[in-house]
Amino acid sequence: MKVYLVGDQGPEHNSIISIHKTKEGAIKVFQARRMKLLEEAKEGLKREASGYMKEMYETIVKNLNEKDPDKIDNYPQETPYIREMNVQE
Repeated sequence: MKVYLVGDQGPEHNSIISIHKTKEGAIKVFQARRMKLLEEAKEGLKREASGYMKEMYETIVKNLNEKDPDKIDNYPQETPYIREMNVQE
């Protein structure tokens, strides 16, 4: 039996948000988490007028605009993911 883990990870954490029986269910949660992270990054971008932090938030916004769970890469910042796992029934 396959299950799908949805989570996010960064250089110092790996958090599982939910576990799903279907990939469709996992994608819904993945997209919701991606959008929350994207909103947070856009808020950070509004606060920063220039410099390193502004560039960092611009990169995060660009990375989190990727909707495909297989292509998204926001390292070293929080990156949402879906992982397929096999479990015994």
